Amino acid sequence: MIKYIINLQPNQHIYNVSLIFTAQSHQHKLYLPVWIPGSYMVREFSKNIVSIEALANNKLIKINQISKNEWLLEELVIGEKVQIQYNVYAYEYGIRTAFLDFTRGYFNPTSLCITLDGFEASEHTIELNQLPNAWSVATGLNKIGNSYIAKDYDELVDSPFELGNLQRHTFKVKNVEHHLILSGTILNFDVERILGDMFKICEYQINLFGGVAPYEHYTFILNLGGEIFTGLEHRNSTLLMAPYHALPTHNKSNEADYIKLIGLISHEFFHTWNVKRIKPKVFTPYNLKQENYTKLLWWFEGVTSYYDDLVMYRSGVIDQVKYLGFIIDNINNVYKFNAVNIQSIANSSLSAWVKYYRQDENSPNSVVSYYVKGSLVAMCLDLLIRQQSQYSLDDVLLHMFKAWQQNPVGIGEDEIPQIIQQATGVDLTEFIYLATETTSEIDLQKLLIQFGLDLQLVPASSHQAVGRYFDDEFDAEVTSNVQLNIGAKLEKQSIGYAVKNVYHDTSAENSGLAVNDIILAINNIKLTDINKQLAFYAINDEVQLSIFRQEKLINLSIKLAACKARLYDLYLNDSTKLNKWL
Repeated sequence: MIKYIINLQPNQHIYNVSLIFTAQSHQHKLYLPVWIPGSYMVREFSKNIVSIEALANNKLIKINQISKNEWLLEELVIGEKVQIQYNVYAYEYGIRTAFLDFTRGYFNPTSLCITLDGFEASEHTIELNQLPNAWSVATGLNKIGNSYIAKDYDELVDSPFELGNLQRHTFKVKNVEHHLILSGTILNFDVERILGDMFKICEYQINLFGGVAPYEHYTFILNLGGEIFTGLEHRNSTLLMAPYHALPTHNKSNEADYIKLIGLISHEFFHTWNVKRIKPKVFTPYNLKQENYTKLLWWFEGVTSYYDDLVMYRSGVIDQVKYLGFIIDNINNVYKFNAVNIQSIANSSLSAWVKYYRQDENSPNSVVSYYVKGSLVAMCLDLLIRQQSQYSLDDVLLHMFKAWQQNPVGIGEDEIPQIIQQATGVDLTEFIYLATETTSEIDLQKLLIQFGLDLQLVPASSHQAVGRYFDDEFDAEVTSNVQLNIGAKLEKQSIGYAVKNVYHDTSAENSGLAVNDIILAINNIKLTDINKQLAFYAINDEVQLSIFRQEKLINLSIKLAACKARLYDLYLNDSTKLNKWL
């Protein structure tokens, strides 16, 4: 057994950790992970270790650091009790690492728990001491006495901890307890509504995968603070973050934020099956010492992204109008950037470690989202299967889960077409290759029309932002004003606008405008509202921009153009055909 005793020093943002084990050899190598499953970036957790020392029989012994995240103990006596004491600085407010102050603590064991190389299959336990008054603990691990018990290191690192003054709510699905744990800023909110919607989502997903929950209990941990919506999946829990105003109000005044929160919950819960159990073969087991490369993130995140909205609709959390609005949003989010013509989603998956999770100012030109385009590919797979058989993507997922239950070996890199054919009899090998391994355009229009939906390309100049979904009951305001565009993402500053992104093959790029430029004036007139000021010009007008670049004043000539973004509208033509899908 490997034991951790963790003490808290909130004001110093320090977790004091004692790792205790019995020597099984004359030497042991220790390591801390460099990444956390579900977030595909090397995060170098060991950088936060402030100090470390080793004791045997209560006497200091030598511990040698041999790499960035590994340590070596030598000349040990077999059967001797060894204690490693180390301090971890924790001040990254989020869900993927660790944080501690006098208001809140959280940690993923990947950030705190050094383990013995080769002994990952041993039982790992955690004891938490010196919790501030009124603080409690939320985690997916079972507690026996004062210890939280993990059967092995894999279960330990898959079990985040939330510490603080927590609000708890419980509901049962299939006679299994599901807990909603809230921390942070919690105002008066509609508890019954969120618990009811979570019940619907959990029940639907459990039924989708055979009707039996694959866990003894499940814990949703939601930290409320900031303006970010994010989550990280785990085997019987998820750690979420959202603004406090995303909680449902009694007067339903914040529907957009609330639906975003419920969609996030739906997404992370779906991962209970799709990536936490069904997973790529290279993840069985995880190698937490280095990157684990797979082309299949488009499946595990894309299919999950497809179902997070679909489940909300099928379970009655959102209506058809809202769901079809999500579809057109996804389509436009894929095709509005040039990256869709540059990178395949298989490559986006493989290179996530250095591209998707490390985005910069050029990412809109070079990085395609395996989440968003992956969800469109998943939608197409579902429609193609329905078109060619009596089955659907639902049947594929159930088939995969049953296969995993019998033999949890993981999915090979090129096995998806074979699995789909086994489950449905439909051969989609060519489509999957073109849709995932290449940048070939998917004929969404041809596919959607078979299910009663008409996808139409519209001039970007007719929309100010995104495409719209239309039917007999819902319409959207469409502007007739030409949307001029310089081909850059701008952010308003106290003086002028800062250039955040320059898009490929645009007036901005062609004129030499660059990221971090500060645009001060157009034709010698102070820039205060770029949309209002551009309204005085026409397409192909040439204007002078006065900019600051690296503390120098520069003038650039730029020709204005219409927005080049591809935008689509979606029309419902045949409800009967649509119902064969939805």
